[in-house]
Amino acid sequence: MITMAILVVAALLFSGASVFSFCKANYCACNHAGECDNPINHYWLASIVFSLFALACCCIALHAQNGTYLWLVLMSSCLSGAILSARKQKLKQCDQTKPTDDLLTGGIN
Repeated sequence: MITMAILVVAALLFSGASVFSFCKANYCACNHAGECDNPINHYWLASIVFSLFALACCCIALHAQNGTYLWLVLMSSCLSGAILSARKQKLKQCDQTKPTDDLLTGGIN
């Protein structure tokens, strides 16, 4: 019973780390296009690996079918929290955005 609880908590931590890496990769790809190709690859790889660790912990704790359902719930709740946080941050930073013309004339390096 305690082992199952530890595995579920570990799965939650891995899900959070996976979503963090996913958001970090997207942020780097959108805001620093062409500048940080290697970190994007590392963040994507970390996101996939953490997600697989979370899935493994869930499946070991609750067996295949119920573990997969728990993994889906954990990942979707972490992603929805990240989306809500991003929307809140976007509302705060609306005045600091660049005009579209600046993005088009500067180009992507």
